[in-house]
Amino acid sequence: MTLKQSPWKRRAILAGGGLAIFAWVKGAPHLASLGKADLAFEPLPDLVPFRRLASAGPATSGAGLFSGLEAQTSLSDDDLRLDRVVRSDPCAAFYGPDRRGPVPVAVFSDFACPNCRVMDARIAELQAGNPGLFRIIHHQLPILGAASATASRAVLAAARQGAYDRMHARLIRTPAVTDISFVTRIAASLGLDPDQFRADIVSKDIDHALRLSAAIARVFGFYGTPAFAVGRTVFMGAVPKSTLSALIAAEEGNPCHLG
Repeated sequence: MTLKQSPWKRRAILAGGGLAIFAWVKGAPHLASLGKADLAFEPLPDLVPFRRLASAGPATSGAGLFSGLEAQTSLSDDDLRLDRVVRSDPCAAFYGPDRRGPVPVAVFSDFACPNCRVMDARIAELQAGNPGLFRIIHHQLPILGAASATASRAVLAAARQGAYDRMHARLIRTPAVTDISFVTRIAASLGLDPDQFRADIVSKDIDHALRLSAAIARVFGFYGTPAFAVGRTVFMGAVPKSTLSALIAAEEGNPCHLG
């Protein structure tokens, strides 16, 4: 037996369906936006073309190392010169002279920084899912003591033999980095030339790389790690992977990136 619906019930069903469609049309854009990063920026007028991401994540600070941020006159003449170099061409300071290729992402980290490990994992996931989307430029910012400084020198020395990633992966699993002899043994176990490694780790080139990264940190106010430059946008701290992805997309064709 077929039940016959009353006119008012049919009208109620039709009205309800209409309301549901209206709600979907109005709400779909909001639903689609859920999970997307809401990017807001602050200008850096004295550091054109750079800007700062308005929202920042948790960072690990190293108070004391950056006393120069408050008292620039306490810096050496060479440090002051490097600060001027950074200000004169911040794109080159962050990324080097070659601006071709994918969007550049400069990463400033310390081996003892827990938030750096969080961001390393997020960046690795983003790279794995989007090969060729961006390129990474590593900056060592050892703000958490002597062990961090030794580890930073070790990965820079290993990079000169094409083994940055292998040395980094090894040291990130090492509970305590002690001295140059210790990391030289690790370098030998990775198949690197230990004599070259021992010479490189104390070289003036690595001194310069560390001092340049410290100068960038002073100029841009990176008082902790991790810190980043994505194209022309700088920020400090751990952020969601969605924010990184949105920033990379927003930085296509920026003044620091020639494609």
